[in-house]
Amino acid sequence: MGMSMSEVVILFSTIAAIMALGFIGDAVSRKILLPSVIMLMILGIIFGPILNLFPYDFLIAAIPYIAPLTLVFISFEAGMGMDVYKVIHQSRRAALLSILGFFLSMIAVGSLLRFALNIRWAYALLMASAWSGMNTAIVNAVCKYLRVKEETYVTLTMISLVDDPIVLITTLTILNYILLGGMGSRDILFILTANICTSIFLGAILGLVWLNVLYFFRKGEYTYTFTLAAILFVYSLTEILGGTGVIAIFLFGLVIGNYGSIVKALKLKISVNELAQLKSLTEKFHSEVTFMIRSFFFTFIGLIYVFTGVFALFLGLACSAVLHLTKYVAAKIGTFRSPMASDLPVMGFIVGQGAASAAMSTLPLVYNLPYAAAFTSLALNIILINNITSITLPYVSAKLAMKRAAKKSRDGKRLKI
Repeated sequence: MGMSMSEVVILFSTIAAIMALGFIGDAVSRKILLPSVIMLMILGIIFGPILNLFPYDFLIAAIPYIAPLTLVFISFEAGMGMDVYKVIHQSRRAALLSILGFFLSMIAVGSLLRFALNIRWAYALLMASAWSGMNTAIVNAVCKYLRVKEETYVTLTMISLVDDPIVLITTLTILNYILLGGMGSRDILFILTANICTSIFLGAILGLVWLNVLYFFRKGEYTYTFTLAAILFVYSLTEILGGTGVIAIFLFGLVIGNYGSIVKALKLKISVNELAQLKSLTEKFHSEVTFMIRSFFFTFIGLIYVFTGVFALFLGLACSAVLHLTKYVAAKIGTFRSPMASDLPVMGFIVGQGAASAAMSTLPLVYNLPYAAAFTSLALNIILINNITSITLPYVSAKLAMKRAAKKSRDGKRLKI
């Protein structure tokens, strides 16, 4: 049965209202110098659960469509923006910090959830994985207001870029493991390996094909619209063939984003300069579309928030504290005997999440897993807390460090006198 006219009106008016809230939230956050993530979620909570202006059942029914679409656009952007050559050859320390910080956080938070909620390890690690990354927007917001070394800023940016694919791939792998539930461990391992290999193969091969297609149509107009069609096709084809579409999209974007190295390595008959113009155009349009979808999604997350009690709030605070602690330990290890060690308070306290973590946190609702509503509620608590503390803690610690340095300087002058 099709939708009635009243349902169509509700659908369109809801989408229009969420988009308007997203735009207003982003504009206000720029004015008051607050990360848009926080403002968008707060607006969603005010107009959703508090004022109850949006039909909750309708919003929940939309999650299986909105979450994958958000992940597709975020994954492509993450792939396009990641310079593999730079990460491997210039920022080995960033890769080490990202991997170490992610797995320390995932294990620690997963253990906390496992014993606090008495749930299976798989469910605990699924959510811990979604929350163990770091967002580029928070890095930019913190480093803009605090004096940190250029090397520190570049390293933190690299970590946030590497974190997104790690969060995506690890969380989706754990999800697939849960969905394969009743099988033996050998069968599960075989299917998961086949799933990841299929996703990587299709994403990389279709990315190479698309480089050639883009180059062939380089003189044509509306190339981004054509690429958008390709993105949706790659996602759909990968899912049909038993892979994970989001992983394939990340690889697809990675190939297009690193066209220069790939053209050179494979000796393709493609002009790098002409492709550079196409890539710039694609990035411009895709960033605008992703901005719109990301703003929409964060507002949407606020709208579906359900307060599940004081325990969930305190558990969110505990998870946030564990994330800060593990990231600090990882930063301490990763900056050992490095000039960046002096920026440790800043590096060790940034754990703010972005749209990738938020979208991953809705997966239990998408797949109707146990504890889905509780997980989503807990996720919003954690994301809000982490984004606030990721801004305030580095600022406070940096100010305290400056006061200690000033006190030492004064004490030194007194001793000389």
